[in-house]
Amino acid sequence: MKQTSQHHQLIIIGAGGSGLTAAVTARDLGIDAAIIESNDRIGKKVLTTGNGRCNITNESTATGTDEAVALARKYHSNQGAFPLPVLQQFGVRQAIDFFATLGLPLISLEDGRMYPMSLQAAAVLEIFKLALEDRNVPVYFQTKVLDVTYSPNHPRFTLQCQTENEEQVVYTSEYLFLCTGGLTAPKTGTDGSGYVLAERLGHTRIYPVPGIVQLKLDYPYLKELSGIKFEGMGRILVRDEVIRSEYGEILFTDYGISGPPILQLSRKAAYQLAKEEEVILAVDLMSGRTEEELVDFLETHWGIFGHRTVADSLAGILNKKLIPVLLKEAGIDEQLHLLCQDLTWKMKKEFYRLLKRWEFKVTDTNGFTHAQTTAGGIDTEELTTGTLESKLVPGLYLAGEVMDVDGDCGGYNLQWAWSSGHVAARALAKHLSGG
Repeated sequence: MKQTSQHHQLIIIGAGGSGLTAAVTARDLGIDAAIIESNDRIGKKVLTTGNGRCNITNESTATGTDEAVALARKYHSNQGAFPLPVLQQFGVRQAIDFFATLGLPLISLEDGRMYPMSLQAAAVLEIFKLALEDRNVPVYFQTKVLDVTYSPNHPRFTLQCQTENEEQVVYTSEYLFLCTGGLTAPKTGTDGSGYVLAERLGHTRIYPVPGIVQLKLDYPYLKELSGIKFEGMGRILVRDEVIRSEYGEILFTDYGISGPPILQLSRKAAYQLAKEEEVILAVDLMSGRTEEELVDFLETHWGIFGHRTVADSLAGILNKKLIPVLLKEAGIDEQLHLLCQDLTWKMKKEFYRLLKRWEFKVTDTNGFTHAQTTAGGIDTEELTTGTLESKLVPGLYLAGEVMDVDGDCGGYNLQWAWSSGHVAARALAKHLSGG
């Protein structure tokens, strides 16, 4: 079987957001960089982000004097403070400028979310493709890294690879960037292989769970609720303590629940479930009113329309599909023709409780194929703060989702890709210059 070999000063494994940014930055700083990519094109996962528009970043935190601090609050890690030094070097404003220099102007839409002006994810990849060509950065496509070894001698890193045609290729380098992503969207190449390579070099993996993903619920009437949307507050409770709350449009599905607030809550739910804790989702259908205001409103409403059935009295107040399920939950189901004037205080009290705190048992999340990010990954305790170089293996750097850093929904995970890729490349350049 034919075997060839190639050597570069820096090899970057993965042509996703972090790998592409690292390659462009490294080459601009005079580093001989090359990319190894298992797919047949760059940035395959980037195409799937932002509903095909590519939510590049989010400018809602880019105000005031503590922009990086505000931005860092959008991220989660076993080391809560770990993302901040990276974001201080390359935050939202730097990302906007970076893409401007590549020829990609951005626009801001809802909630500060920023997209390419064309609103096409493909434009981002086209710009990166041109940038790589302008800088003569080689990309070795359809090449899978099977193994990596480190030596204190030169070359430090030896990568055993295989092409689509089963050709064996050996790549060597003095420096290595792992930009392989996590476990989300395995069809795009983010299949967790980067964890295996990092572990072979001595690193530790923090148990990964799906992040920004839908929740599965144990509830008998999900089919009746499926498709219902409403504006409300969702809260994750563990041992009756609220550990995170989010507001926005919530959607019931035939398996459970979705919508932006649920996606934001999912990380907390996933990790608590992994610890075998009981996780409860409490939904507030009337978050615009306090419980006292809600009671006053419905008491007045039912007083006026006491001659109507309870079900009829709620038309126009609640989604029509919600009404029979809520009445059933409140114990009014067997009395569907019950008039408002005949409601007992016990019935009313239970109905008020459901409107303000309707509780569901969370059994699981949807899997990594439905998740937008991976929570968990290579332990950041083993990386140097602010440079992303391995503390265990000199010359090894990590960037992007492969490490235990993940962001909230809204462009923050791609921002981490750009930030970490850029910072790692600059740190390497500084090292090489003796700075």
